[in-house]
Parts: sequence; structure tokens; C-alpha cells
Amino acid sequence: MSSRLFGVGIEGPVLSPGERDILQAHPPYGVILFRRNIEDPEQLARLIGNVRDAGARYLFVDQEGGPVDRLRDVLAPAPSFARAARAGAGRRAGELAGEALARLGFDVDLAPVVDRAVPGAGATVLGERSPDADPGAVIHAAGEFLAGLHARGIAGCLKHFPGLGRARFDTHEKLPVIESNPHQLALDLAPFDALMSQARAIMVSHAAAEDGIPASLSAAWTTTQLREILGFEGAAFSDDLEMGALAAFGGLPERSARASVAGCDLLFVCRRLEEYPACVDAVERDVPVARRAEAAERLEAYAGHIESLRPARARETGLLETVTAAIRGFDASLA
Repeated sequence: MSSRLFGVGIEGPVLSPGERDILQAHPPYGVILFRRNIEDPEQLARLIGNVRDAGARYLFVDQEGGPVDRLRDVLAPAPSFARAARAGAGRRAGELAGEALARLGFDVDLAPVVDRAVPGAGATVLGERSPDADPGAVIHAAGEFLAGLHARGIAGCLKHFPGLGRARFDTHEKLPVIESNPHQLALDLAPFDALMSQARAIMVSHAAAEDGIPASLSAAWTTTQLREILGFEGAAFSDDLEMGALAAFGGLPERSARASVAGCDLLFVCRRLEEYPACVDAVERDVPVARRAEAAERLEAYAGHIESLRPARARETGLLETVTAAIRGFDASLA
């Protein structure tokens, strides 16, 4: 069913009856939670149980540390990925994120960020989310972070293809257009190329090339560049289709269908759940059957990856207080 090609968000810390009805009628591949959904461990456990009971297959979250830290209110503030990378501690950062997520009931961390910290662009827009300007340093830190996640039973995802390191605007707000430069593009793509087999999932950004079409809606990027040139065989996730960068590209249903046709396998609608059924209908109506089947097959393969990591969670026992103490200790060690 086409609903299994979506990851969706909900409004608050409790699953409302209306949200439950929508999820039951259109069971998604996953539900993504944000800080607005998380108050304390007991509330989070209830919410995750209710979301799973309503039909969600997997639970997603962005847990990068630093400025994107969804768990800071229930555990302790986690150091940024950039700070961990500078200290050569990417593996430990991934282990702690994975340990926390495994104990709280999540399946996938939409991390690490592998965009370059280009001065005057990504270094400013992304800040502490980006580990380095040098692709080699990015590859090392992100590979270590992924290894840490996997060691604790949590799957990861590289983002934001083909790279936001040269973007001068935040795609949450507006559409950045990145100039054509083969040398710089090669640097942008290097971390995706090096780590795609390890990660098995890549998030496609809304940054545009000089034709003005966001990568998430562009077959030239999401199919030709990612699949045919780089040879990526895993699952391609869209970034949140509600972002301001896509404001000029129709409503959410139209964006969903366009992203699917372009080559995105999992389509994220991160807040406006009331519009999600219409998005499912648009994909069902406007996306060729073969493209939907291809996306479903890739997502099923990624599900196999998620399940293959589960045995690592059996070793994660004990109280969340131990994770909190470990995060605080890690933060202090980086000072």
C-alpha cells in the first residue's frame, strides 16, 4: 500500500483520536518524533506504544546532538556532532545516541550529517551540525558515528544529499541554489559515496542546482546522480516535504508525488498529518506502479537492515539514568 512509502509526524505528546484514526486508515512505514512530542520517559513509552499499535512500523528521530537534540529534555544535552568530531570521538557520540534511542524504543536515527562546513555557507547555516569542511574528515567522523549507532542496534541515515555544505540558505525557510562547480560537487559527494553502503539510507535535500529544481523533486539528482552515477542501492528518504524551500512547488500531495517520481523511496510529511491521506492518494494516483514497487522493495531491504541490528539491543540493559550519566561524562570529557 502506498501509505507504507511515508514517514509522518504528529502534533504533540499524546496521540489524539483523530491522529490514531488517520494512522490506522493509512499505516505509514514510520512515525518521526520531535521535541514537541517528548516530555519524559514514561510519556514517551506510552506514545511510542500507541503509535505502533496504530500501525506505524518504525520510529524515527533526528538525534544529532548539539542544536538538533530531541532528547535533551529527557536525558541530558548531548554534545554536537562537530564538537565530538573535533575531539576524534565520533564513535562514542554514535554509541551514546544509539544506546539512548534503543532504550527509549526508537529504530532509526536520521543522522549523521555529512554536509561540509564550507566557510560562508554550510559553516554558518548548519553550524555545529556539520563536522568539517574537509570531506576526508567528514567521512571519518560520520563513519565512526554510524558504527557507534549500529553497535547499539540503531540504524542511521546520511544527510543531506547532494550536500548542503555550499548552501547559503536554510532549506527550512527558503530554496538555496547551489552553483555548478564539478570540483566542489565532487567534494560534496565524497562522503555519500564513501559511506552509502554502510548507512543503507540517504536523505535527499531540497537544495537546487542552477535549474532551480530541488534535488528531492529532481530525477537528475535522485535517480541519475544518486543511483546511476554513484551506484547507491539503498533507500532514499526525502527531507521534510513541508519545508519552506518547496513553497513554490505545489501543495503537499503534489510534492509527495513529484518526490516519489523523482526517486525518493520514503516521503516525509513531518507535521500536517491531516494532509497525509491526500498525499497517499496523490502517490497512488500519479506515481507509476513500477516506481512504487521499486520504492517498496528498497524500503523492505532497509527494514531487513533495521531488523539485523536488533540483536545488539539485547545487551542494553539498566536504567536511563546510566545513559544520562554517560552523556554528561562524555560532554565533560570534550570540554
